[in-house]
Amino acid sequence: MNPIFYEIEHGTISNHFLFEKNTDHAFPLHMHRCYEMVLMLEGEMTIQIDQDTYDLSAGDLILIKPNRLHSYETPTGKSGVCLLCMFSSDLIAAITDPLSKYRLHTVHLHNVQAIYRDTFLLMQEHRDLPTVKGFLYLLCGLFYRQIDYSAEDTIIEVSDLLQKIFAHIESNVDKPCTLHELAQALKYNESYLSRFFYSKIGVSYSDYVRSIKINYACYLLKNTHDSIFNIARLCGYATPSAFNRSFKQITGMNPNEYRSFGGAFDP
Repeated sequence: MNPIFYEIEHGTISNHFLFEKNTDHAFPLHMHRCYEMVLMLEGEMTIQIDQDTYDLSAGDLILIKPNRLHSYETPTGKSGVCLLCMFSSDLIAAITDPLSKYRLHTVHLHNVQAIYRDTFLLMQEHRDLPTVKGFLYLLCGLFYRQIDYSAEDTIIEVSDLLQKIFAHIESNVDKPCTLHELAQALKYNESYLSRFFYSKIGVSYSDYVRSIKINYACYLLKNTHDSIFNIARLCGYATPSAFNRSFKQITGMNPNEYRSFGGAFDP
């Protein structure tokens, strides 16, 4: 089960940096609080950011600002290889304010010069903080030149409301996190939120919350030695039996089986 989601872990920690190489990358609509930059190495890929779609080919570089709905897809019958990095705003603190405040003439740069492609590649090998910052400033400087100081950048209402919903779920993953509680917290009509969420995400609010709780449980099972009882509590389940039932419905196995497999089967 992979609905649109808010990636909790990305951008919440100071100096957050993640680097990945992906082949035939496909990822559903999601949001997070950090910047994301993608360099296309080979082939093709399509990226959607909010309401805009960008077709990337080898040598293209794209920047995704924080809290933007975005997805990736390799066109049918095609292939593609890309490098992707995600980083918190404090790593480019000197320029993040104007980058976030103003619109950019473009977030998609075609066939960037070899020096910038090489810089991106070098981030695989050098992970010390000063070097990573230097690389990011060099690469983000390309987009800094694209700032349109005459137009402030505003996140569209849909993304803003989704961000608030996702943030509420993130903050209340250890609680029941019901639709009624969400409506009270955001001061929206409960029926409106239910319809809105389903129309944008494609699953019900309750099913989405359940998937987030189980994803979080999978993380805890793989990365901690907490008991099943305590993990159930941390994920907002009143009883271990309710947790076990929900976990098996989504993953196809019980929590102990998942842990014994080393988390090999993600929901």
